[in-house]
Amino acid sequence: MYTRIKKFTGILLCALSLVPMACKDDIDPVITELTKSRAFAPVGLEARVRNQVDIELSWTANPDVDQYVIEFFQDSLRFSGDPVSTAIVDDIPTAGTITYTESLSGETRYSARVRAVTEGLEESNWAIVTARTDAEQIFLPLPGENVQDTYATVVWQPGSEVTHLLIVPGNTLVQISAAQVAAGEARIDGLSGATDYTVTLYNGTKRRGTVTFSTLKEANVTANDDLSSVIDASEEGAVLILAAGTYNLGGKEITKSIVIEGQKWYDMPVIIGQFSCGTPVSSITLRYLNIQGQDDYGQMFNASASECNLGTLTVQGCEISGYSNNILYSNSGGTYGDIIISDTYIHDIPGGGGDGFDFRGGAVGSLTLENSTVANGIRTLLRMQVAADVAFRNCTFYRACIADNSNNRGFFRMSGGGTSLEVSKCLFVETGIEGSGGAIYGNWSQAGDISEEVSLNYRDNYYFNTIGLWEGEYTDPGEVDATEANPGFVDPANGDFTITNQNLIDEEVGPSRWRQ
Repeated sequence: MYTRIKKFTGILLCALSLVPMACKDDIDPVITELTKSRAFAPVGLEARVRNQVDIELSWTANPDVDQYVIEFFQDSLRFSGDPVSTAIVDDIPTAGTITYTESLSGETRYSARVRAVTEGLEESNWAIVTARTDAEQIFLPLPGENVQDTYATVVWQPGSEVTHLLIVPGNTLVQISAAQVAAGEARIDGLSGATDYTVTLYNGTKRRGTVTFSTLKEANVTANDDLSSVIDASEEGAVLILAAGTYNLGGKEITKSIVIEGQKWYDMPVIIGQFSCGTPVSSITLRYLNIQGQDDYGQMFNASASECNLGTLTVQGCEISGYSNNILYSNSGGTYGDIIISDTYIHDIPGGGGDGFDFRGGAVGSLTLENSTVANGIRTLLRMQVAADVAFRNCTFYRACIADNSNNRGFFRMSGGGTSLEVSKCLFVETGIEGSGGAIYGNWSQAGDISEEVSLNYRDNYYFNTIGLWEGEYTDPGEVDATEANPGFVDPANGDFTITNQNLIDEEVGPSRWRQ
């Protein structure tokens, strides 16, 4: 195959000059011929590690190529010895990008090279690239019931090549039998209760997975107890471990530092009621609880009383639902210090008469919502009319800010002066609503709702099918560093927001629980 490039040069010059020249109309073209004897090498070769051990190669397609040859070597650009894997790609598109993925060993440096083959031409030169795989993760999600007080049963992909486990603390090695290899599970005995453990799975010296868990704590409160009375009788700094069951708390004013924690994160106790405080309290921690309003309460926590001075409020691994208006509320003289909400699922709070995080008075130090999901409800997500530092990190918002209400100001309203707002690696899906009067609700923010003094940090956010998100203050997604992408939720209608879009998984967008 030959490619000919012709270059025509013509000079027509009929003029007087100091040097005599002739004029000619029929100058023959000067032909410069380029003969191609070798196929062109792949252009734009890149390597990306996906799912810890999959190396994805990509390069620009060339329709003149018959096939591409791919070789992987376990070294760093030396290409010595035999390749550990070879492949041929012969389905060549006419344009765009070609991708090829190879599953390899974890924690290993690989070099890859690709060359083009075209009939009638010499093979192209190699295009080369290198990448290092991550530590493998062949452990399967750990069912809650597999973790008890003195033992745990870890599970992995059955039949995988594995040799032993390392348990920390204690640095204990446990050999894996042939039967355990085939079954893909091993029970670890002799553990201590209420202890955090890390278990690493090995094949020889290669790590193939890591799992962490906490053994169960002994419950000291049962559903037969009156939780309100137990709280009243507790000492400052008490840790209440609740067994599974339902606890009718009512409207409870907390007057001391306390930890209220479910014994089992996979079978959380249900608390029906509302929390508040009426005195200075250093810290309140709510962990592994299913907290419900059941339409009888306006908000989960109310700090409106001027006597309420709460140093730190921590909510971790909880489920919050069924409140008519708010998650957190303060409208006068109460004080929140630092509020940290993590790994929490918040849903079905219609917000007809208030906003999600609703701070109209008093004082707030900081509010952080991270690794959490807000779904099916909420009027305005954030109403911060006092000075505070606010951060939303790795959150999913699904059908949020959907109240058909003229007070629905969208997601972020901060008009309290010198504050900061961070929104990073969050996912907005099917948010907002077209109201009954034709108004569009669910803006990122409305004009004038964020004070000029607020320091803004928007980065790596994603959105999909969001009504009105880009109306109001922000009309361009680029202004808030947001990219359109369908996350491919598994079953959002039933609370399963597992992401199937590999790019979002790789970019670590949204809560980690939905990126398994």
